Amino acid sequence: MRITILTPSYNQAQFIEENILSVQDQSYPDIEHIVIDGGSTDNTVDILRKYPLIRWISEKDEGQADALQKGLEMATGDIVGWINSDDYLDADVLQFVADFFETSGADWLIGNISIYDDGNVSGIKSAKITRKALLSDPDILRQQSTFFRKQALFEAGGFDKKYHLTMDLDLWFRLLKISEPVMIDKNMAYFRRHKNQKTSGKHVIAQMKEMLDIFQKNDACCRYKAKLVYRKCKLFLCIRLGTIKSAILFPINFSEKF
Repeated sequence: MRITILTPSYNQAQFIEENILSVQDQSYPDIEHIVIDGGSTDNTVDILRKYPLIRWISEKDEGQADALQKGLEMATGDIVGWINSDDYLDADVLQFVADFFETSGADWLIGNISIYDDGNVSGIKSAKITRKALLSDPDILRQQSTFFRKQALFEAGGFDKKYHLTMDLDLWFRLLKISEPVMIDKNMAYFRRHKNQKTSGKHVIAQMKEMLDIFQKNDACCRYKAKLVYRKCKLFLCIRLGTIKSAILFPINFSEKF
């Protein structure tokens, strides 16, 4: 089975070579790596030219989801993974992924990730993904350690470029209407924390608005929407005001109360 790895990128030259090498150093023999660059103005393209086995394009796009959809339409693999340009795969994980899909009828699998933060590494076990679990806490989603049958991605409708921060959450809800993922207790990838990433605190409110729109599409009840708003507003205030002032304004444990 061929495995396609999609890597959307924009001005990530300081990280993308480690991403590329994490794919090229895999022992599995049939890998396609597609990098969809949004017209970077740093030396990303110079790095991409160093690796002739990569399929890549560099052009302006309408955001990460648009880039991912372009890559999905280019993909020739049976299995698709998505690893952003500032993250990277664990060693020899694609052999495991191929063996899993060869012997199972699953449409998608989700493994664990490790957080790479300024040289420090800590593992995180992924929470079981169900519709109720995502409504209770959409931040449990671990895109880096998720792999799909390409057919399932197309059946679910692919990536919606309407969402710039939460295209993965939107896709997960649509995939859950087809089947639930198989959870694998194995580290699959490394998620890098750095100040310029899209998941940084400066995007909390924009992310919340997209999540609320996705919740509305999926008929979430008011309880789940209220919980989401509370958690994101608390996080926003923690970032802006500091944890002590935030604790005064938000003294309750919302998850316990609800």
